[in-house]
Amino acid sequence: MITIDLSIVAELICVLFMIAILNSILYKPLRKALKERREKMDAIESEAARFENNTKRLIEDFENKMKEARLAGKEEFEKFRAQAREEEQKMIEESTKEAEAKREELMSQLTSQIEAAKKELQAQAEAFAMEIAQKLLGRAV
Repeated sequence: MITIDLSIVAELICVLFMIAILNSILYKPLRKALKERREKMDAIESEAARFENNTKRLIEDFENKMKEARLAGKEEFEKFRAQAREEEQKMIEESTKEAEAKREELMSQLTSQIEAAKKELQAQAEAFAMEIAQKLLGRAV
């Protein structure tokens, strides 16, 4: 059986003394170091989360600005395209008007030349008719 004598008390005192020494020399500094490390890790994690949130916000802002820029560019492109179509239509209308005016002018010139040629032929036709009649009849008419 177990007998309680003075050696157990001495061992118990040694164990308690050893626990106190180990606690002050080893466990407290180790716990303090672990606590500081945990605090640093928490700070780093919170800073990383803040950076991540900031990065996400910046990316969203960038994407929104890019979307707005694309829309603005598309609107500007469509505006320029519409202006180009209007200018093209104006140029076509002007060219058509110029061509129509030139055609009218040429038709007028051609008509006047035809009328002049008809009058000249009419005048010559009477002279030719008289000449032909004289040659056929053999005498002056």
